[in-house]
Amino acid sequence: MTNTADADKQLHPFIKNEWLKTKRDAFMVKILFIIAGYTGITLGLNAIRATAPLWFVWLLIIIQLILYFSIFTVSYLRAKECGFKRFSFVILLILSVLGRVENWELVIIPVLLVIMLVISARNKNLLETNTL
Repeated sequence: MTNTADADKQLHPFIKNEWLKTKRDAFMVKILFIIAGYTGITLGLNAIRATAPLWFVWLLIIIQLILYFSIFTVSYLRAKECGFKRFSFVILLILSVLGRVENWELVIIPVLLVIMLVISARNKNLLETNTL
């Protein structure tokens, strides 16, 4: 009987580590695809804005805004998973509004991406040090 209990104790951290790795990897894929889509739409929109029909430009602008706020939504959800529950919404809301000022998104989005990837990696490292 004790062999099964010991195996369960050893298996539980392994499963938890794998689950955290999967969640971290899923976050990275989501955020990178959203940022790639946002960048592509933005560059395409800037290239065709003067010559394209107005309805098409507005459609691209709406898609661009949805992708822009998706960056902050996905980051907020990941911050909640990593344990930042109190001020993460307020901070990300302020950053999302500031990012729409002039070209501040050129600074805010890469900085947010790096910070969220570090927080995600740190969350994984904390679990590994606590289980050893």
